[in-house]
Amino acid sequence: MSTVPPQLTAPAAATATQFVRPLALVSLLASAAVLIGLLVIALLAWVFARTEGWAMVVALAAESRWPASLQWMLQHPARTSLWMAAACAPAVVASWGLYRQQRWGLWSFAVLLVLSALANFGITWWLDAVGTQVIDLLHDAQAVEELHLQRQVMTFTLLGTSVLFLGLQGWLAWRLLRPDIRSTMT
Repeated sequence: MSTVPPQLTAPAAATATQFVRPLALVSLLASAAVLIGLLVIALLAWVFARTEGWAMVVALAAESRWPASLQWMLQHPARTSLWMAAACAPAVVASWGLYRQQRWGLWSFAVLLVLSALANFGITWWLDAVGTQVIDLLHDAQAVEELHLQRQVMTFTLLGTSVLFLGLQGWLAWRLLRPDIRSTMT
């Protein structure tokens, strides 16, 4: 009498779940930790922004003609942290939905992967623009030249990292939206 050998491969649904649930849990824990951290920072910033020392820093930044975006962030540190926390909130919700294997969680997580990868390019552009403006405020020509070279290296590194993350996060979004994963969502 012949017997059928046991299956050595897991069914597609089990394999998909083994891939998605740990990913979603790590993302949920990380994004929740960042969200909580930013809320704590907002609370601390709200307290420290009312001190005389902080007012001196804000006045010095204005007097030194720092970029307007940095001056605004210094003038409103709690609000800046709250805006950043608000930007993290969708990641918490999407990760929770993905962990619960909800179809909306899958789609929102995939969209956030692509949007956050594209946002890296905007952040790189902003950092380069601010760095250029701050460096140009210096009066030492040799230091300015050296700092601009370092800024260019930093920008090139950040652009390379942005391209890498766009590829990795794009691949992950594509992988999550494949039929084997989508079929496990309710």
